[in-house]
Amino acid sequence: MKKRIISLLLAAAMTFSLTACGGNSSDDKKEETKTENTDNKETPEVDTIHWARANSGNILVTIAKQQGYFDEVGINVIEDPVESSTAALQALQAKQVDVTSNQGTNNPLQFISTGSDFSIVGGYMLKGMYIIGKKDTQYKDVTSLKGSKFAYAGVHPVVGMALLDAGIDPNNDVEWLTYSTNSDRLAAVVSGEADYAVLSGDQLYAVGNNDQIEIKAWLDDLVPNYGCCRMNMNTDFVKKNPTTVKLLLKSLIRAEQWYLANKEECVKILAKEIGAEEDYVAAYLLNDNYVSSVDPCKNSVVKTWEAMIKMGFIDQADADKINIEDHINTELYKEALDECVAEYHDEDPDFYDGRVKFFEENDQ
Repeated sequence: MKKRIISLLLAAAMTFSLTACGGNSSDDKKEETKTENTDNKETPEVDTIHWARANSGNILVTIAKQQGYFDEVGINVIEDPVESSTAALQALQAKQVDVTSNQGTNNPLQFISTGSDFSIVGGYMLKGMYIIGKKDTQYKDVTSLKGSKFAYAGVHPVVGMALLDAGIDPNNDVEWLTYSTNSDRLAAVVSGEADYAVLSGDQLYAVGNNDQIEIKAWLDDLVPNYGCCRMNMNTDFVKKNPTTVKLLLKSLIRAEQWYLANKEECVKILAKEIGAEEDYVAAYLLNDNYVSSVDPCKNSVVKTWEAMIKMGFIDQADADKINIEDHINTELYKEALDECVAEYHDEDPDFYDGRVKFFEENDQ
């Protein structure tokens, strides 16, 4: 640090000397700065990233594009629409896309358990899913789910984790009714076919405008920081392109900071991006329980993996062949975060201090 200060003082003294001698110090300084920035700039191994785009979009990707964060690091992100979580992960497995981020945590873990060599390098939604029921349905805590009819495609992993923690067998003490879409699950509760359902942010507008239904609990109340949607890449891509991945994460961390500081504007931006009404987008983006985080959230991923084995989602024989921590890369995120702290901390100290603390509590 002292050497840096001395160098800056010497540079200032040289500039003053050139000015006194009638030299064009302004032009010289611009050229010097340009050269210095070029010398220090890292070059990504690949400059184009294909990202599987879900219907609700990814506000952090959108912001990173609009604010020029990707451009600054030399990356072009192309969003490729996908129809479902399975389609997105199949496209990743086939290397038709490079990143998926809106497909939950349990879905990519199931792919990993059956041989897909994915690495979780970051995250998108940290939390934002919730349990709904009719307003006259009495709900106290997770124990109220015992004996209920629950709309989801099988046992919901996070709800299942909470049931296990409460000493309740999620496979036998709850009747799980299979509905493939969030809208179908909502309709099942409205019609009385199911007592409860788990929904995601894209249904918050519909739930808020239905006078028969209410949110009974947010999944974060049941399992704190459960890591709703993780950011997945093929492991060989990560190994071959570590600088690209780090610069991508660095751009997303900056986008996360901008999003938290400009949520109202983000509603307009995302609504335009995905072709939706602003009220629809505001219902989830402005909800305090809808929280994004680029952090990989390693501890929650490991907990989800272990719970999925207990609930039978992952075969024990398959799990025995895999060390799930080998599929969670926290190093590149930490490098990206450290660089952001060094370069941008003064822009928002609370945000960056909070990200460092969160990493220490959730990834080590």
